[in-house]
Amino acid sequence: MNPADLNVLDTLRQVLGFHNARQRVIAENVANANTPGFTPSDISQSQFERVLAGGSQTGEGLRTSDPRHFGAARSGISANFEAERTPDSETTANGNSVVIEEQMVRANENRLRFETALSLYQKSLNLIRMASRPPGQ
Repeated sequence: MNPADLNVLDTLRQVLGFHNARQRVIAENVANANTPGFTPSDISQSQFERVLAGGSQTGEGLRTSDPRHFGAARSGISANFEAERTPDSETTANGNSVVIEEQMVRANENRLRFETALSLYQKSLNLIRMASRPPGQ
């Protein structure tokens, strides 16, 4: 039995992929905090929930670009999340609407959720390893 075939591990991999993609978007927002006219982006939780359900807004499931990608062998989907423009609460005179404090709160929340999913993934693997050992070892 391949551990990648377990639904819990596949779901946790998708959760980790979502939080990885969201962290990249947040980092891009912070990097452009002084760029005139820049509007921050984010990836919504509802978009991730649609990926877990196996579909997208267009009704078409997500596909992998390479059969060696995680989840490709079992489900044929990958986590290609699209960032949506989401202006923060303030806009500066130069048209930039990135609020560093709001981005830091998002980054911290995202980090905590990523670490939780990673911990669950590691614990699941440890349980599989423990269950696969011969008795007495």
